[in-house]
Amino acid sequence: MRVAILGMGAIGHVVARALDGRADLVKVDRTKAPLRDGEEPVGAAIVTTKTPGSAWAAQIAAKILAPDGVALTIQNGLGNYEMLVEHVGHPRAAVGVIYVGAQLVNGELRATGAGKVELGRPPGATPRAKLDELGRLLREGGMDVTVVDDAWPAVWRKVVTNAAVNPVTALLGRTNAELLADAPASGVADCLAREVARVATASGVRIGEDEATKQWRAMAALTGANRSSMLQDVEAGRPTEIDAISGAVAREGERRGVAAPLNQAMTLLVSSLAER
Repeated sequence: MRVAILGMGAIGHVVARALDGRADLVKVDRTKAPLRDGEEPVGAAIVTTKTPGSAWAAQIAAKILAPDGVALTIQNGLGNYEMLVEHVGHPRAAVGVIYVGAQLVNGELRATGAGKVELGRPPGATPRAKLDELGRLLREGGMDVTVVDDAWPAVWRKVVTNAAVNPVTALLGRTNAELLADAPASGVADCLAREVARVATASGVRIGEDEATKQWRAMAALTGANRSSMLQDVEAGRPTEIDAISGAVAREGERRGVAAPLNQAMTLLVSSLAER
């Protein structure tokens, strides 16, 4: 199977490591042209960029994807799938999540493991088959893989964790374990998680507020030494994913009539910090 990875940051490297030797890999970043003229299109395109690169990645996917291929986003936050649909069409677009702590240090990948993914099948019959095949290849590469018909519950559960952990750690410069140990800071994270749960429920994915707080705390405990990707971005002076996480939650809440003022505040605070 010919597979493109769009975005060769830490997550792109994790996926490439799993597929190495099992698929014909096309690694694409902003420094490399995706395909030469006459080169075979790809059966699967996996978008692994940070959310500021979503528009670029969706445009590239539309250019290199076979007519019966599948384009998959495993990015953080909300809005990435809709952008992918806009460029490749609803039948070929799929959404999923990945759980892994990863960082590139001087070009070397440091990851907490092979990673866990939950992938949602697209509407088109042949693209669905391609996604099933991709799941099999990732599983053979050591990943914990689940392929489902509806991945939106998984997407919202990850948004819960990202919205609770990422902005607070980015603002305070804390690891996940340090956030858990700080009672006032973890209390703020609890409130953020509860807001996301209310917005998710109003959007059709029922998540209990107590379930949401337990979830982010359990994930933070499992990844205690991890420095969130948002903290890494702030420290490196890179654009953050705050608008696609906290900002998207606040916008979806407004659309659904559910207030999410703390997520809105985090959007403004992290954006201000990143600008400096």
